[in-house]
Amino acid sequence: MATLNLPAQSTILVPAYHQGVEIDALLAAGYALRYYRVDEQLRIDLADVEQRLDNTVSALYVTHYFGFPQPLEPIRRLCQARRLKLIEDCALSLFSRDNGTWLGSVGDLAIFSVYKTLPLPHGGFVVTKSERPTTALPPAPRASTFVQMGDLLQQGLRSSGWGRVEAWAVRASRQFAKVIRWNRRQTICSGSDWDPRMLGYGVSPWVARVMHFMDPEAVVARRQFNYMRLASHLRFHVTCPFPDLPAGVCPLFFPIIVPDRSAFQQDLEKLGVQSGNWWEVSHPTCPHELAQEMAGWRHDCLELPIHQELSAAHIDRIAAAVLTVVTRRAHGDDRRLLATERA
Repeated sequence: MATLNLPAQSTILVPAYHQGVEIDALLAAGYALRYYRVDEQLRIDLADVEQRLDNTVSALYVTHYFGFPQPLEPIRRLCQARRLKLIEDCALSLFSRDNGTWLGSVGDLAIFSVYKTLPLPHGGFVVTKSERPTTALPPAPRASTFVQMGDLLQQGLRSSGWGRVEAWAVRASRQFAKVIRWNRRQTICSGSDWDPRMLGYGVSPWVARVMHFMDPEAVVARRQFNYMRLASHLRFHVTCPFPDLPAGVCPLFFPIIVPDRSAFQQDLEKLGVQSGNWWEVSHPTCPHELAQEMAGWRHDCLELPIHQELSAAHIDRIAAAVLTVVTRRAHGDDRRLLATERA
């Protein structure tokens, strides 16, 4: 943030739909925050942004949700006219483009979270247009990298149907932790919870090296294929906020809107399909009326996997599981769902 040269304690405009960690980070940096509206399709409400501007506002913080771009050209024009710095949150939109323009290349500062898209234990990057030199951060502690690699391996075993191996590995790791008297809570790990200790570390050097072996175009193509295949199965049977995929978008998930999201997720789990259930709570600093406008997304949005390691057969299984849960709910079938292999 220092590269933006924002006035101390100035105001940054932030979206009403947010995860929360980014809000904590901005507050920790000493800035005042003012929230603006996003519409039912999670697009920035530029008219509302204009109404919330005053001489204390120094920057506009924009989030590209699920890989879908915000309208960057009118946002750029607004920031230029009002002399605002533009911050692009691309944590959910690695490799996405808007009419050929890479997300993160328009703003004065952009934030990326690579491990959400790529099979890496951690990794956050900040891209800035400033030529101001920055201080290199020390790499993440080895213990943190080891723990997150273990978590990644565990998730891989579980999703691949190696449940017994995964269960054995968990038991073995717990026994080993007891022997060495290791407390996981003392280990710095990236994730959805705010931990100010993370501000003092950068990524492990090998994370950047491993990224060079990954093909961004292949990742985008596979995610796009999986997204559209899942959309073709579900768009007429469940509420899909984004049934169509614009060219250039690298989708992170396939979001659906379902009532009683937690129960729906549990039913999918019994059918061997994992899904995401995030962003449930608004940050306490967000005004109540704006938080209520986003309550539907927070309570009903379920994220289905479409990542690049999934095949067409996996996607078909995910769709079949969703349709099974939808059908059984429509017919009031409360029988226990049979467990199958995980997608």
